[in-house]
Amino acid sequence: MPLGLALFSWDSKAGSILDFKYPNTLNLTKDLINKIYLSHALKQSNVKEEELYELHFEDQIILSYCDKTRVVELGYEILVLILHEREQINLYKLTLELADFAQACFKLQKEDRITYVSDNIGILFKETTERKILLLGRAGVGKTTIKEIIFEGHDPRDLLINPLSPTRGIKPSVYSWLDISLGVFDSSGQELNGILNNNKTQFIAFENTDVIIYIFEFTIWASKSKEIIREIQDIIDIIRIRSYDSKIILFLHKIDQLDPSNRESNIKNIKKEIQNQLNLPIYFTSIYPDFIYSIYNAFYEILSSFSEETFKLKNIIDDFLKEYSKIMCFITDHNNSIIIQSMSKDFNTILINHAHKLIAQLNQTFEDMAESKIEYLIISSSNGLNIIMINLNLWRFNMKNLICTSENLSSNKLILLANELKTELNKHLNLIKKN
Repeated sequence: MPLGLALFSWDSKAGSILDFKYPNTLNLTKDLINKIYLSHALKQSNVKEEELYELHFEDQIILSYCDKTRVVELGYEILVLILHEREQINLYKLTLELADFAQACFKLQKEDRITYVSDNIGILFKETTERKILLLGRAGVGKTTIKEIIFEGHDPRDLLINPLSPTRGIKPSVYSWLDISLGVFDSSGQELNGILNNNKTQFIAFENTDVIIYIFEFTIWASKSKEIIREIQDIIDIIRIRSYDSKIILFLHKIDQLDPSNRESNIKNIKKEIQNQLNLPIYFTSIYPDFIYSIYNAFYEILSSFSEETFKLKNIIDDFLKEYSKIMCFITDHNNSIIIQSMSKDFNTILINHAHKLIAQLNQTFEDMAESKIEYLIISSSNGLNIIMINLNLWRFNMKNLICTSENLSSNKLILLANELKTELNKHLNLIKKN
């Protein structure tokens, strides 16, 4: 959530005047105010237009709006929104919201602006549900890679070729995920023992955690299953002793390492043993192309437990696709991360990673096309595979593109289906907007 907001007007003699700030404790130094005004004043342009600058000052991000078409008559009237630079907020969405807010504000007479800003402050300072996920596991099991794929939108295939460097300590990141603000705490595998045995580190890691995901892989389980069970039991004991209200979920990762001839029986046996000894939910995952859906599906189910919008939108897409075969649809946010995905049971899972990679490569091109009012892109192959990418333009809900991939629908039929699905999504989101 932003740190603060400030509204400035202009006096021909006194210069800038602070008309309003929120909250009252917001610290606006002279250096900061001067930097804001200089940024707008120093831009040399023959075309007078609206400006929205992103400035960096100490540890803050400053979004500053000024309508240059009014400067000659009214001076520099500026609306400023201040963020902490560590907050991984959707700046694209926020700048659009701020521009709309500022335009509405400056259409009013000066005496009415403060009332407007104070009455509508919730548009920019939305109350969000905060949730925390903690990733635990030994070194090299894939914790950081999973986080990068799900929350940063990185291509799984690139991470297979170029593995990430090990995490040190506990690394927190904050993401906007539909209707929740999600804190994801990635931990160092080399320091797992310290996390489980050091009281101070335990407090940092476990305090206010909603979901603890313990990640292990088959090769470690095959040789050290008793040690893995003991580590998981240690986590259970910490939760119990400290009276934390945290849910523990297990990922047996890298299932691509299992022998294909007995993969299903191995998974069945491991699941049975986990249930008998620990009675905890477990997902079997991998970032390899044949299994990449397992990662997305696991997180959708986890996040749906405390994100009402993820649950509702997933159900809308599931219901819409239930009459179709060999089809997959997913929605991306403005960080190009996949936030919702659904597919028919007979969809060729090998195609999933290909579709994700292709869309990732086309994102910038499609953004440029969207600015030219081109709303969708269709890709067809000679063997009947069709992919459509539609610009949703739902920045208020942090939803960017709808992508549908079909192995058997013609391009025209896929276009119709995708547009019908877009209409269904818009109906649901318009109801939220009215409420």
